[in-house]
Amino acid sequence: MLLTPRSPSARVATGALMSALCWLLIAASGVLPTGRFFVLTLASFVILIACHELGLGGALLVYLASSVLSFLWPGLFIAVIFVSSFGALPLLIVWLRGKMKPWAARLIVHALMSILMLSLLWGVGVGVLLRIKWEISGTILIGIIFFLLQIFLVIYMYALQMLERLYFERMAPWLHRRP
Repeated sequence: MLLTPRSPSARVATGALMSALCWLLIAASGVLPTGRFFVLTLASFVILIACHELGLGGALLVYLASSVLSFLWPGLFIAVIFVSSFGALPLLIVWLRGKMKPWAARLIVHALMSILMLSLLWGVGVGVLLRIKWEISGTILIGIIFFLLQIFLVIYMYALQMLERLYFERMAPWLHRRP
């Protein structure tokens, strides 16, 4: 269900506000000592709302604007996490949802994120990425991280689905009411 603002200037203003809100959440995740993934999940929820409010093209612009701002501040590490996963995931999910059945979209999302994570772990190295020396082998550690990624993706998709339901049931009617 696409809920679009009435005029082009309202669409631009909505996109700018969503970009600013998304960037503020990304910046908060860079400053907070704990709960970074939760705040990045909230930032990806802003991208999901942008998909419904502005369409996929408008949401892509919100994603690009907040990604560029995230490289400026809070820094490279949080920006790469947002750009590669939390920001791109809602766009990928909404785009795939329109093209195929939900179970096939979930399988593709799991496969793409797994390939991205494995290539990152093997390319950069587990020790460099985690900044810790482990006593177990790198292959076992990569397997553990791969397993934890699958659990995280299931929880993330469920949380995004619940937040989307909350948006349609509570927030969208309030935002689009007539005065």
